[in-house]
Amino acid sequence: MQQLRISPMSINDHAAAMALWQNTPGIGLSAADEAEAMQSYLERNPSLSQCAWANELLIGTVLAGHDGRRGYLHHLCVRNDFRHRGVGRQLIRRALEALHALGLEKAHAFLFTDNEAGRRFWDRIGWTWRTDIGVVSITIAEAQK
Repeated sequence: MQQLRISPMSINDHAAAMALWQNTPGIGLSAADEAEAMQSYLERNPSLSQCAWANELLIGTVLAGHDGRRGYLHHLCVRNDFRHRGVGRQLIRRALEALHALGLEKAHAFLFTDNEAGRRFWDRIGWTWRTDIGVVSITIAEAQK
């Protein structure tokens, strides 16, 4: 494998991350992933989100943030041709180390319920699929009507 480097995500990584996410099944994108929103997210959660690089090629990401009680992981993504090499595990480990350093004891990861490959990955690394809670969402602009 080429030289692997894991580093905190910066806004300078955004274009490469968007290209990776857009070409990865199971990653859902929205306006919250555009550059301005992502810059705000990264500033609010400094050094938590991670990028994996093989030389100058972005091969993986994980977004990490928190609400002061729990950590949250989004957009765990590894290029298909770099999977099954431990890259996802390393990204998660780095994000969890950063969350733990802030005093957080628990983290949740979000994935689509029909993302079977993602679910198998999380199962394989020991995460628990929750069946006792669900997520409900609303677009805030819609809620204000």
